[in-house]
Amino acid sequence: MFDHQLFSYQRFGGASKYFAMLLNALPKEVWETTTIFSNNEYVNYLNLFPHKSFCKRFYFRGQGRIMNELNKPYSIYRLRKQDYDVFHQTHFETYCLKSIGNKPMVTTFHDVNFSTLNPNERIVKYQKKSLERADKIIAISNNTKKDLVRMFNVPEDKVAVIYHGIIHPKTFYKEKSLVDYPYILYVGTRSHHKNFERFVHAFAMLGKEYSDIKVICTFKPFTIQEIELFRKLHVEERFVHFMADENEINVLYQNALFFIFPSLYEGFGMPILEAMVNHCPVVLSDASCFPEIAQDAALYFDPLQEEDICLKMKYMLEDSTFREAMIVKGGERVKEFSWEKCAAQHLEVYRSLL
Repeated sequence: MFDHQLFSYQRFGGASKYFAMLLNALPKEVWETTTIFSNNEYVNYLNLFPHKSFCKRFYFRGQGRIMNELNKPYSIYRLRKQDYDVFHQTHFETYCLKSIGNKPMVTTFHDVNFSTLNPNERIVKYQKKSLERADKIIAISNNTKKDLVRMFNVPEDKVAVIYHGIIHPKTFYKEKSLVDYPYILYVGTRSHHKNFERFVHAFAMLGKEYSDIKVICTFKPFTIQEIELFRKLHVEERFVHFMADENEINVLYQNALFFIFPSLYEGFGMPILEAMVNHCPVVLSDASCFPEIAQDAALYFDPLQEEDICLKMKYMLEDSTFREAMIVKGGERVKEFSWEKCAAQHLEVYRSLL
């Protein structure tokens, strides 16, 4: 049984995408979810389970919290029925702990951002209670497991490392670009730990020499503060927002000069695999789990040094032989990941608790 939490809170995002892709890869007869209301794009894209949308055309702040509260009573009702074998919590709210009684519980730990770069005492309090109650914890990388054991004093044998997967196309073919200019692709949120501001400064340096290249950013529209930063650095015409669906994001990867991931910390970094499977070269921070996931199939930079970010972007643009080598290596590295493998390892965890 999977609860509603992330399917309520997130429209886009790596954590909810992980759960959606996991459920899609698991046999239909082995799982249920307590979600009634959801605007999650991955649930819609996969037609994953019956649900109702909530003011989907009119996004507003707090929409996810409202859906969470609407979903919670049914979740409590279903959990109290005890008609399931294992409960897998999708986020860390503790409303569920009394309702599940003595049923085995699994929780997935993505990263320690709420304890470090994006501190949130309320969520960390929930995390501690959920981690203590969980019979098994799934960490999405060895780096995350190490942080989890170090910061939360969790026994190592309670943690199973299971990597995310990726959908491999049966036949790859490059689709026509959605835009008529060369671009660097930035995917996902732009919160503090994503290191977006340093990347903008680095691109402003690069842009003086490459005046035709733009940056496409997905996810939410630019904030007032971001637009002010673009204007200050004279790159306001060079940053383009693109609200891409799952099909469009693959096309954006396929036609990008490269994908950039300047983040200071990630639990896994699912966009790395998305870029690789779409034959898009990858330029990454030399930080957290990135070397573990990408290994030698990426070009790395110091995320705290704007000059180094600029230098590595320039190198990827100018050395076509190196660029092609990265595409080939990425294609080989990504073969190690699949949602089928991820789902099979989750089933092993669930069965170990019965």
